[in-house]
Amino acid sequence: MIEAFYFFLFGSVAVGMVFMPAHLRALGFSGAQISAALAMAPLLALAVPLGWAWLADRTRRHDRVLQFIAFGAWLGFSPLAWAHGRAARSFALVLTGYLGYAVFFVGMGGLADALAVARVRAGAVYGRLRMWGSLGHVTAAITVGALLGPFVLRLRGPLVPRAMWAALGGAFLASLSLSGTGEHAARPRLADVRALLAEQPGLRLLLVAGALHWACMAPYNVFFGVFLRDLGLPPILWGVAFAVGVTAEMLVLLAFHRMHARVRLDTLLAAAFVASALRWAGNAVLQAPAALIALQALHGMTFGMFWSAGIALVAATVPPGLRATGQALLVTAINVGGAVGILAVGHFYDTAGPSALFAVAAAGELLPLAVILYGRRAGVAHFARAGARG
Repeated sequence: MIEAFYFFLFGSVAVGMVFMPAHLRALGFSGAQISAALAMAPLLALAVPLGWAWLADRTRRHDRVLQFIAFGAWLGFSPLAWAHGRAARSFALVLTGYLGYAVFFVGMGGLADALAVARVRAGAVYGRLRMWGSLGHVTAAITVGALLGPFVLRLRGPLVPRAMWAALGGAFLASLSLSGTGEHAARPRLADVRALLAEQPGLRLLLVAGALHWACMAPYNVFFGVFLRDLGLPPILWGVAFAVGVTAEMLVLLAFHRMHARVRLDTLLAAAFVASALRWAGNAVLQAPAALIALQALHGMTFGMFWSAGIALVAATVPPGLRATGQALLVTAINVGGAVGILAVGHFYDTAGPSALFAVAAAGELLPLAVILYGRRAGVAHFARAGARG
């Protein structure tokens, strides 16, 4: 079932985001080394998923290609899960493991969505399918946090990488039950890209704003777990903090169509960037665990609102025949921003510290906000009108 695949896929994402950076930190790796390893996926995501999509479309066996790359991601991560002692502290091994995992993993989400869309055409509701991924994220974050217990020193052990490896294995096993050709994956042609960027200034503004916003998310995506560790919070509270954010994200995703019916898309995007700036500023100054955890509910705006409004704006500004290309451009833009942000924060984490990084991220959110406000004020074609209703 695609629901089980989503459950394990995003369970692995949760472990990788919440606990793996702190695990690597506990093994003695620097912020720059951790960022270099975690930048593998967004850098590869700039091109590799299109290769897997091309293979799936060419063979018309999206299910078989997904099974192959799910196995590859699980196998590629194995060195990180089963290394012991001094070998586990080898940066070469960490880079090799992340590279072997990421070259396959970056294609899994797109092919899974292709199979899910095929089910939607048969009458399923995508939101209900995709919510299993959010459930897997919350379950993994809470469970691994509870297994680690109150002892941060346990991060040095094999629990975290083996939990991620097990979740990837679960995704592979779940993929074996999938069948079908799925929806054709996006394969933008250069001529299509040029036409869209030339004719749709609203899309250009969205791509710039999206890249800037994703760069500002880098301190959270890479170092928030490390940040909570350095504050002395037990791992279970890290899981709770991420679970609060993902739960808020689900609620926003479910409610977005009603908000979209009443509020302009550029207004919703601006609200997402303002809320994100407040969130990062709060991360920089708050020390009380309850307040810091509650603040993560703004993830519903940081990701849920941004992603929903971005996809809706693509639908409103891009011709139907090129919509897949527009969505692929949005994904590419945020991967560019994410890769740049991850590499940048790694160099400053050890010297400036997490509070300074979150403060910079808060100030940085003013840049995508300025892009949105510019488009609204300038009356860029389609951009300011895209979300208008009535």
